[in-house]
Amino acid sequence: MKPIAIVNKIISTEAETTLKQYTDVVRFDTIDITFSPLSGHIDIFAFPYKNKLILAPNFPEEYIALLEKHDVEYCFGNTYTGTDKKSINAYNVAANDEIAIHNFTVTDQVVLDNINHLKPIHCKQSFSRCSTLLLANSAITSDGGIFKQLTSHGYNCLLVSQTDIQLPGYRNGCFGGCCGILDNTVFINGSLSFHRQGSVIKDFIHDGGYEIVELQAAPLVDVGSIFFLE
Repeated sequence: MKPIAIVNKIISTEAETTLKQYTDVVRFDTIDITFSPLSGHIDIFAFPYKNKLILAPNFPEEYIALLEKHDVEYCFGNTYTGTDKKSINAYNVAANDEIAIHNFTVTDQVVLDNINHLKPIHCKQSFSRCSTLLLANSAITSDGGIFKQLTSHGYNCLLVSQTDIQLPGYRNGCFGGCCGILDNTVFINGSLSFHRQGSVIKDFIHDGGYEIVELQAAPLVDVGSIFFLE
């Protein structure tokens, strides 16, 4: 069975067609749960770690059925996604096999219990995953506070501009929200040629040992991350 990619339903036909070369695609959206521009952002409704999903208790049932169809392991957190700061950020944690980055004053307790073996790096930015592409031994972030925290902990980090990242309904988007990782490949919703630091970003990702797939020949669009599950 192919891996699945869970991604905002607003992705273009071109982006979906590219993704389908690698995975089955699940277009994600919700109704009357959170702010409309964020309704399809999977990273505020779920936290993925080691091919398991921790879901908000109000995660839409129709998608749970799809997860079960694809044999995806999941459990529920304690925090219902809504519109207040804690509920909208409770699952938006950036993590790899070594560290977890978040404003831990708002992190869901079930998420905390699952990542308590990781080194915690606290930051003010609650949209940590959306702001950060966390690779195995390095990171790219569009948030200055996260950049300072990671570099102060000796982490190799690249700070990139938000100016060339779109997020419908907002002035700018965040870099991590444009991306997802499958094996050793970074998938980007857009083309880095439209970002002023595009060549620097490409080199940084390649230096980290990753390949790049650009989903469409268009500017970067923050869709709330792309979740890959096998």
